[in-house]
Amino acid sequence: MKIKTVLIALLFGSIYLNAQQKYEADWESLKKYSAPEWYEDAKLGFWVHWGVYSLPAFKGDHAAEWYGRWMYSQKGQSSRNNQGYATHLHHHNTYGPPDKFGYKDFIPMFKAEKFNAKEWAGLFEQGGAKFFTMMAAHHDAFCLWDTKLSKWNSVNMGPKRDLVGEIATEVRKKGMKFGVSNHTAWNHAFFQWNHINRYDASNPEYEDLYGNPIIPLSSDTIRIGVNEKRFDWLKRSRWDLVQPSDRDLTRWLARTKELADMYQPDLYYFDWGINPSVWEPWRKEFAAYYYNKAVENGQGLYGAPNVVLNYKNQKTFKPGSAVRDFEHGAFDDIHDMVWQTDESVYLGHNWGYGEGIPVKPTNMIIDQLMDIISKRGVLMLSFAPRADGSFPEDQKRLMLELGAWLRICGEAVYATRPYKIFGELGKHWIEKDEHGHKKYIATSEDIRFTRNKENTILYATVLDWPENGKLLIKSLANINLKKVRNVELIGSVNKVDYKLVKGGLEVNLPKRPAYKYAYPIKLSFTRGIPSK
Repeated sequence: MKIKTVLIALLFGSIYLNAQQKYEADWESLKKYSAPEWYEDAKLGFWVHWGVYSLPAFKGDHAAEWYGRWMYSQKGQSSRNNQGYATHLHHHNTYGPPDKFGYKDFIPMFKAEKFNAKEWAGLFEQGGAKFFTMMAAHHDAFCLWDTKLSKWNSVNMGPKRDLVGEIATEVRKKGMKFGVSNHTAWNHAFFQWNHINRYDASNPEYEDLYGNPIIPLSSDTIRIGVNEKRFDWLKRSRWDLVQPSDRDLTRWLARTKELADMYQPDLYYFDWGINPSVWEPWRKEFAAYYYNKAVENGQGLYGAPNVVLNYKNQKTFKPGSAVRDFEHGAFDDIHDMVWQTDESVYLGHNWGYGEGIPVKPTNMIIDQLMDIISKRGVLMLSFAPRADGSFPEDQKRLMLELGAWLRICGEAVYATRPYKIFGELGKHWIEKDEHGHKKYIATSEDIRFTRNKENTILYATVLDWPENGKLLIKSLANINLKKVRNVELIGSVNKVDYKLVKGGLEVNLPKRPAYKYAYPIKLSFTRGIPSK
């Protein structure tokens, strides 16, 4: 009885001490963070790029969600072969010159009239997502929540609705975790051509939308054509022309905290706008604030606040203090901490809705998912609703096809952990894309491993159906077959024959199952998966 009393006292004492400890805005304190198990179990979350930019829905030579940046850029004022100029010309020809029709003038047209949070949450559930991240504000700083810190929000204008609040409620009803995405740290630079070319950003009435950047040169020096030599400097330094003012920094922190306070998100995603060194004190302050709030709200404890904070650059947060995210990328091997890839459903570098932009094949998404989770990663897949809040049919089809596959094969995905190696690689790659990323073509030689948390089941998922139904798993060449209790193809009731041959474990698969895409082979072991 005394032992039981002591144990109870120790337990409650530990909880009390944890409740008393707080994160401080320094790296040593923030490194006491650990990522939540729900997140590592989830493996797949959905996300959206949706906002005012969804209304013009024009990709041009870059990306539809960057419309507000490029509509103000004149010839020669963008990178990669003048990529922004097509958007500028489109805007001029469709809506009028930017000094007559600015980005702010799209806001009354963005009404989200078909947005139905319950239907969205139902689609995400059918698609197999375990969490959903809402775009609370993109670089344009138009807030899709009921902020009290800016009039430029979806409750005051446009839809006249709290879009973040509505979807948060419905997603959580479905048992999914809820996240928010905040890209406003780059707001000051996103509209730099608006400021430099003295369009509507020069009006102080609009500063809460367009930002208050520090522009290092006078407007006469910067304007195109004034001095050719200086214009050459302008083009070379396009990303460094403006810097955030104190007002931009303090405004970012206030809004970012408000968003966390109002919706208590389980995940908070940041784009690369917070990467520059000027943001370090601010991002450390917010990280401590977010983790402490999660503890105060009962979401977790000190050391394990049970929330996720994403960052994109390896120097932005110290290792272990938050969760690393890759845009279109991934770690090459199994990592010592859970991490994330954010990916768009669109082919090419585009995230916001645009007419006629093709979506990726479902097979490509599933292959990428299996590669990511085999290395201890999580996939956050972004969709692009129309301005009215409806999803295009091709995106809905992708969701439903992905969800159908997961309903059969999900045991090889959800709540799994990496094996001692991530898998076996095929030989086929296509050329690198514009950002230097290789686009992978999976073959029947591509296998990705996952295992259950009890370490009794190994899943070897082959990413394409092997010719003649014969699969050679080279990594299992030294396996002791006496420890293999059963081998089966998920989704099939037919027998799977297997034997050790020179070079690996040969698996003779039965008839190809009804589902498509990747094919998990389930190996069950007695007394756990062998370590050798």
